[in-house]
Amino acid sequence: MNLKDQMKKLYDQKFEEKYPLVCFLTNYVTVLDLVDMCIHSGGSPVLTDEISEAHEMVEFSGSDAVVMNFGTINREYLDIMTMTGVTANRAGVPVILDPAAITASSFRKYAITHLLDEVKVSILKGNLGEIKFILGYETKNKGIDSFEDETGGEKYCIELAKKLNTVVVMTGKTDIITDGERIARVSNGNAKLKKICGAGSSVASIMATYSGLTDDYFLSATLGAAVMGVASELAEERMTEKDGIRTFKAYVHDAVSMLTTEELMKRVNLETR
Repeated sequence: MNLKDQMKKLYDQKFEEKYPLVCFLTNYVTVLDLVDMCIHSGGSPVLTDEISEAHEMVEFSGSDAVVMNFGTINREYLDIMTMTGVTANRAGVPVILDPAAITASSFRKYAITHLLDEVKVSILKGNLGEIKFILGYETKNKGIDSFEDETGGEKYCIELAKKLNTVVVMTGKTDIITDGERIARVSNGNAKLKKICGAGSSVASIMATYSGLTDDYFLSATLGAAVMGVASELAEERMTEKDGIRTFKAYVHDAVSMLTTEELMKRVNLETR
């Protein structure tokens, strides 16, 4: 079965009311976007920011996946993430990490290094600047935005995937997904996504939801990238000259929630090797 057929089979499970439970440790800026995207994708969210329950949250709730987002990281939240991640690793629950804005301060550099030393992540999703930063290269990032030339991005994704033994996703004009051996390129999307706060974080939420239904995280990551890319194209098609970015964002959410398997498979622009 090729990757596209596997994606179809996994996406079909969205409509089987399985409701994978996703535990979110995320930033306070985009939290609603993430939990909404989880629900749109057929999942069920649970959240915590209480350190006294972090060590038991995953096992006690029966979570199927964990999302961690660095957007508004602080020292206590780093401890919560670390404890939850260690528990997830022990329970065999996938951890999806979004290292948002890690280039912004020396504390964030320490935080990402500490977390990756303590927690095995299943999917690391970021822009090229964040991926290069984790590898120790200089970057052109400013806050959450990357200004890197993505032409040679694949080599950095492969390098990090092999270093961490994980699936790495580089979001950009073309999304690159790799586990160090397999490579997928998803070329769907719309430029307006860059103007939406939370668009990148939302991709991680979709990936996590489908990671709760499979142990092939290369597959779930590729599916998540495809869903977001196709949804943004469908959103653009609804736009009129009187519609602005906030309307576009609402249309993206609508498209994710209403996207059929047939439409996804018809529109996905996927290359593999």
